[in-house]
Amino acid sequence: MCILIEKHILEKQNIKTRSYKMAQYRYKNKVTDDLVDATDIVKQVGRMITEGKTDVKSALDNLARAVKKLESAKYFIDRE
Repeated sequence: MCILIEKHILEKQNIKTRSYKMAQYRYKNKVTDDLVDATDIVKQVGRMITEGKTDVKSALDNLARAVKKLESAKYFIDRE
């Protein structure tokens, strides 16, 4: 009953029901992938630093890559 009422209200306002419901999940996979990648990069850099297997330049480059992944995730979240 509630779904029918919501659909009727949305149709009266000329809002397409399907696109309204799907828009909130449009970039879910991209955001999830970017967040997982950024997390993995930070963990890897931390591990390499504690083991002494990296230099400052490569650690900063990898962390910059992680920041770019986070910015990409934020961009897609803002598009929702």
